[in-house]
Amino acid sequence: MEGKYLHFNNIESLEPESFTHLPKLERLFLHNNRISHLVPETFSHLQAMKRLRLDSNALSCDCELLWLADLLKQYAESGNAQAAATCDYPSQLQGRSVATLTAEELHCEVPRITSEPQDVDVTSGNTVYFTCRAEGNPKPQIIWLRNNNALDMRDDSRLNLLEDGTLMIQDTRETDQGVYQCMAKNVAGQVKTSQVTLRYFGAPSRPSFVIQPENTEVLVGESVTLECSATGQPQPRVSWTKGDQSPLPNDARINITPSGGLYIQNVVQADGGQYTCFASNNVDTVRATAYIIVQAIPQFTLTPQDQSVLEGHTVDFPCEASGYPQPVIAWTRGGSPLPLDHRHVVSSGALRITSVEAHDEGEYECQAISPVGNVRIAVQLSIQQRGV
Repeated sequence: MEGKYLHFNNIESLEPESFTHLPKLERLFLHNNRISHLVPETFSHLQAMKRLRLDSNALSCDCELLWLADLLKQYAESGNAQAAATCDYPSQLQGRSVATLTAEELHCEVPRITSEPQDVDVTSGNTVYFTCRAEGNPKPQIIWLRNNNALDMRDDSRLNLLEDGTLMIQDTRETDQGVYQCMAKNVAGQVKTSQVTLRYFGAPSRPSFVIQPENTEVLVGESVTLECSATGQPQPRVSWTKGDQSPLPNDARINITPSGGLYIQNVVQADGGQYTCFASNNVDTVRATAYIIVQAIPQFTLTPQDQSVLEGHTVDFPCEASGYPQPVIAWTRGGSPLPLDHRHVVSSGALRITSVEAHDEGEYECQAISPVGNVRIAVQLSIQQRGV
């Protein structure tokens, strides 16, 4: 079907699935009806749409209608479809194109959590309720995450999202255990609850990692987290060691997160090295190892100074730098590499010029180069001619 013409029919509302069976619909005329509200995704299945008319209705332009504004903007940007929809309420927006509405002018509110879920322990065949309530304008959509992945209720008939945002899990089984989190989302933004854990108490089982730590690079002064989370029966206890299984330093900068991760803030060079996460219960202990690689931008530890020497003499310009990875020292003159001759020698970062000549006078630059940054410093060499 190419077109559906429903204008001048006194239609007041549309069911969300009204057009799901018409994916090839190209023209939909709904103008001059009495439609005041539209449910999100009413037109999302109409991929072939070329003309949509919703003008001359009773549309209430509030935050609940911003999804339609976004859809009309997509139509306009793609150039593949023409659409018309105008506001009827409130009075100050009457006649306004829906496509021009913004979240700011409608005073939409970012979601806020009003009721959070709690950790829960279950055995086989139980029913679990994870509470999550949120407010916002428009009303937030509730999305549940398990082990940082969104849950699709259609994948498992045991999972149900109740009207108030509560996640219900029926007939619990071992695969349900893990870390859960609720996310409330609307056009103005999104917010997440704290992570909670579903612990399954079935037959005793050895720990297994849900999330293992990975090698991580971090700059001095920044923060870093090595994630680590495990399941098992009983629920494993997570602990960390550094290097050759030494206890973690007693340092306020270093903390274990509620989910078992290792968090270090304001990283220093000494924080680099091997870290091991242990997950232990009375059945067994498993471990996973990762490295924190602390990188530091090059800094000069010994800098050259301007020098004036007598023609024919030797001059030394020391230049040293620290950093991680260890920076490489390179010398240039006037932006170009130094001459490849026996008089110009770079050793351990220092530049030595033997038997200086008048044409050696000028500016030289020492650079400390590493994958995480470069620093440079320029010096002036002045040549005093003999007999002057």
